[in-house]
Amino acid sequence: MAGNGERGRPFKKPKHFTKKILEDEDSIAGSYLDDFDDDRHDGEKEEGRKRDFTKLELKPDHQNRPLWACADGRIFLETFSLLYKQAYDFLIAIAEPVCRPHYMHEYNLTPHSLYAAVSVGLETETIISVLNKLSKTMLPKEMIEFIQESTSNYGKVKLVLKKNRYFVESPYQEVLRKILKDEVISQARLHHPVDSLGTDEFTVSKAAVEMAKGHEELLNGVDVAAVTEEIENHSFEIDPSEVENVKQRCLPNALNYPMLEEYDFRNDTVNPDLNMELKPQAQPRPYQEKSLSKMFGNGRARSGIIVLPCGAGKSLVGVSAASRIRKSCLCLATNAVSVDQWAFQFKLWSTIRDDQICRFTSDSKESFRGNAGVVVTTYNMVAFGGKRSEESEKIIEEIRNREWGLLLMDEVHVVPAHMFRKVIKITKSHCKLGLTATLVREDERITDLNFLIGPKLYEANWLDLVKGGFIANVQCAEVWCPMTREFFAEYLKKENSKKKQALYVMNPNKFRACEFLIRFHEQQRGDKIIVFADNLFALTAYAMKLRKPMIYGATSHIERTKILQAFKTSPEVNTIFLSKVGDNSIDIPEANVIIQISSHAGSRRQEAQRLGRILRAK
Repeated sequence: MAGNGERGRPFKKPKHFTKKILEDEDSIAGSYLDDFDDDRHDGEKEEGRKRDFTKLELKPDHQNRPLWACADGRIFLETFSLLYKQAYDFLIAIAEPVCRPHYMHEYNLTPHSLYAAVSVGLETETIISVLNKLSKTMLPKEMIEFIQESTSNYGKVKLVLKKNRYFVESPYQEVLRKILKDEVISQARLHHPVDSLGTDEFTVSKAAVEMAKGHEELLNGVDVAAVTEEIENHSFEIDPSEVENVKQRCLPNALNYPMLEEYDFRNDTVNPDLNMELKPQAQPRPYQEKSLSKMFGNGRARSGIIVLPCGAGKSLVGVSAASRIRKSCLCLATNAVSVDQWAFQFKLWSTIRDDQICRFTSDSKESFRGNAGVVVTTYNMVAFGGKRSEESEKIIEEIRNREWGLLLMDEVHVVPAHMFRKVIKITKSHCKLGLTATLVREDERITDLNFLIGPKLYEANWLDLVKGGFIANVQCAEVWCPMTREFFAEYLKKENSKKKQALYVMNPNKFRACEFLIRFHEQQRGDKIIVFADNLFALTAYAMKLRKPMIYGATSHIERTKILQAFKTSPEVNTIFLSKVGDNSIDIPEANVIIQISSHAGSRRQEAQRLGRILRAK
């Protein structure tokens, strides 16, 4: 599948994935070659400097070590090494994956990745020691200094929610004074008339701090025991509407005091407990357990993001997290169909009662009984700023005023969008967990999640899950369909520049190829097929001519549910047509073939999400 996921990563498939980027060959050629020629020489010089490894000093036993560490922060991992599994778990905690083909992975150390590393309990010296132990070469001085600079201040400042009020907390008064010199944070601070303390004085409290274990198994078995001590904390209150801005100012690229967000849910006596736990048959897989251990590593719940491929069981991870915290949970999804699916997953995997879980959509406005429960709704329902019905306004007011133990966000990559980030301001939660298969956006806003939600806690490798049999092995193919003479003549006319997409999508040869593939997979192989089309005119034309059901933006929730249920259970409905509304949050485990006739060209997220519709192991 061209342009999908990470660079250089081949895709495979369990049964059949047939992908149609059925576009005219001449439409592919553009200005790329011209741009490439202009910049090639400068790029080659810069790339040559990056690839000069002559100064790297090999260790005598380098053949037994799996990593190459470079001064510019790049790390290369040999997947055929005996230490691959341990090294991979460590690298995914401290670095960002760049590309992960079969035999050699490339990672990059960044301030945000190191922020994520220390957030899950890794200390500066542990990161450097383990890297040095795994590296074939002596660690470059530049890399050591970069790690020290990026991790030295983490954990010195915390964001704490107490009785629906936000406090910036630290055991170091001088750190609080330093960050208060920042104009944004200073203006966000709330001053209460009853306080006779000066502006440089803070509220004082005492708390027990526990030091957690890291990757000690890679440090010759040296045991790092958990230590608990009581420290004195200083804090000041900030305006809830300014939380996002305060967290952003504290990130490594600004003040470099990234905020730690942890929820000591076991000692929370203010918020009522939710009587819910996992059912005995809910057995998380090893990688799911590992992701949860990163979230609950020191007995508290850390805010952050877990990245798992489509079909790898993100729902069970979310339900497991809610079952461990056992406080009120607000679960956000992208559409009403996904709301129904999440409500079903909660009932499937946990012991939650029907009266403890409710759905809040345009068609369903339920409320739970008692003091604690789970609300499943959409980002749009919470972020909507227009006039609401009296019933909806009452539910929204309850969502705003409640102190949530867990804010569970499905498809968290949508949150940086201007409308959806309102949700973070409206709701107050002790812990935020974001789930996604594609931690990528084409507008470069994905890094905003570091202050909106928290650091990346865990990311599973697609190919490792395929090898383990946890997700399907996918095969991809492009089918090239030459344009008919008449269509190609129209395509070349300058006056038809705005119609080019319509011409290559509606190419009669593409329609015939699509019709043939549907007939072949339905009749010869008994497959269940999804046909994707971003172009609504093409979606409607193809579906109507081939007499197949379709789902797009205007399709009602009831009709969507009816079509999806027929696709899952009826032997008569084996193909459905979907617009881009089917990219996210629609669980169709029966599907094992995808045909794509038009797409949002160049979107890595869309390609990976669509591929995910058939990744569930059959």
